[in-house]
Amino acid sequence: MASVHLISGLPCSGKTTYSKKLRSETEAVHFSLDYWLITVFGRYVISEVGHDEHVRRVLACRELIWSVSIEFLKRGTDVILDDGFFLREDRMKVRAMAHEIGAKAITHFLDVSPEILKTRLETRNAALPKYNFDIKPETLEGFFDLYENPLPDEGGKLLVIKEGEGDLAGLSSQVDAT
Repeated sequence: MASVHLISGLPCSGKTTYSKKLRSETEAVHFSLDYWLITVFGRYVISEVGHDEHVRRVLACRELIWSVSIEFLKRGTDVILDDGFFLREDRMKVRAMAHEIGAKAITHFLDVSPEILKTRLETRNAALPKYNFDIKPETLEGFFDLYENPLPDEGGKLLVIKEGEGDLAGLSSQVDAT
């Protein structure tokens, strides 16, 4: 049975680095929400386009990504959704859609302290990679209140990835729930 891997975490938590490592270990297909957003809409600042417009764009890209993901999952190929999945409701929706087509859903929660996220954000913004958004420190602060940590009662498997020694190489998996 194929699995959809939901990569959940705040900006600069190491989602894409973790996703690419997972891809190499599982031979899954990797879909990055930021890649799709920037490819389709260009790089933009959320505060300039507005929250509602940003959400509209995210939902449109998620729909496109899912329509392609279904084809891989039905053929027995795992899919990695490098998305962030800030909200429990969004994770639950993807879990339900995965189960509808006979796939498993595994949430990978990258749990990184706010202090480390702030430091990484400053470093990332100074040399912004092509498919990343320039996120203002105050926007990141707002995300701290918006983000809903994944919990075991969401169903399926939850892997909590704790920050090791403050660098991406220090990430280590811990099974939190099945």
